[in-house]
Amino acid sequence: MDSAVLVSASGTGQGKTLVATALCAALSRAGRTVQAYKVGPDYIDASFYRRVCGRPAYNVDLWLDGEAGVQRHVRHTRGDSDALVFEGMMGLFDGDDEGETSTARIATLLDLPVILVLDLWTCSQTAAAVALGCFHYDSRVRPAGVILNRVGGESHERAVRRSCAQAGIRVLATVPYDAAFDAGERHLGLDPTAVEARATAVERLAEHLAAQLPLDELFPAGSGAQVESAAPVRSGGSPVLIAVAHDDAFWFTYAETYAALRAAGAEPVRFSPLADRTLPAGARGLWIGGGYPEQHAKALEANASMRQAIADAVAAGLPTYAECGGLMYLAERLKTSGGCYAMAGVLRGSTSMVQPRLRIGYRHARAVAETPLDPAGSTLRGYEFHYASNRLHEAPAYAFDKGGYDGAHRSNLLAAFLHRHFLPGDAAITRFVTACERGALRTPAEP
Repeated sequence: MDSAVLVSASGTGQGKTLVATALCAALSRAGRTVQAYKVGPDYIDASFYRRVCGRPAYNVDLWLDGEAGVQRHVRHTRGDSDALVFEGMMGLFDGDDEGETSTARIATLLDLPVILVLDLWTCSQTAAAVALGCFHYDSRVRPAGVILNRVGGESHERAVRRSCAQAGIRVLATVPYDAAFDAGERHLGLDPTAVEARATAVERLAEHLAAQLPLDELFPAGSGAQVESAAPVRSGGSPVLIAVAHDDAFWFTYAETYAALRAAGAEPVRFSPLADRTLPAGARGLWIGGGYPEQHAKALEANASMRQAIADAVAAGLPTYAECGGLMYLAERLKTSGGCYAMAGVLRGSTSMVQPRLRIGYRHARAVAETPLDPAGSTLRGYEFHYASNRLHEAPAYAFDKGGYDGAHRSNLLAAFLHRHFLPGDAAITRFVTACERGALRTPAEP
């Protein structure tokens, strides 16, 4: 793929997200139209790229979408961009047990040259050996070079550069250990100050990298692929209004989900469970993605008008999908270290963050009953990442192939911790929009 690179590392915590976002910023400063992609099911990083690039960032995931799905997704979303930047997940070869869903596999599938970020804070010449191993472990990987991160000083840099030269590894740029380039922890969205600090670090690093990186060589002008139209949008009839939760408590909804809803004939309308008093007028469906309801539990409880509006609408039959944090909001109560808070009360029972335990990983799931998104017995793939537990007194939504259940379902509702990556044309989205369109219920005050 021309005018595109993939930024990776030997493991997590090496600085690849900061470097990749700064690379996007440097390209934007140079007048390029940049499209960013994040490998894997990560909401947080994608939100940072949107801020830097001024356009939605997208996720590519081989396990969730398959090879053909990933290739089609990139073709449909690159638009008029003339520079594509992909950021890998974890280490270059990390993925499923067979390694077939790794960042390296994305790089070879899409023919992307790889920039490897090497964190030098705990090593010196060994970094060259790490790069050599990463670039030669799979002969299909196409090296672009390395960026040396957190360099300790001139002698440190000379030693590593010498080792890289001996190994035939090209050094594209170096980043000194400097508080000005410290982006803090990546678990952001909780602290606006931290988000601003990260933005400042990205801008500083963009200027630093722009002075070193051969941007015109890595991203030759005029070499972008011919623009391919996005997935077709269903024509005919008025769009079906879908109320989509979006505020500081709920913002883990992929850009792809909005595109998929529109392609199926829906018009997503954002609303705030924190600030709005009722659902958008005329909405014929409800979508509540993940986020941080535990961080905003007190404010969510205080908005009794919205909680009641949602409870009434779902009880009256409004087709509803809730994912992770959305499920937590639909329960009767949310327990945190700060107290127990009333939520929407749609689902009988509670969720809790009092004794957090990480549940993470890809999941094969089966729909245990018919829902607005899935026929009973249908199989699907998703991703679980949460610390919450639940005591729900509801029939589950999914059965996992390795045992256990997740979520809750009713004839008009699907709520679960499982995250799904919906792309335009997804049958589940088409089914959901059709259910919304056929349903007699609309939210009050429709003109």
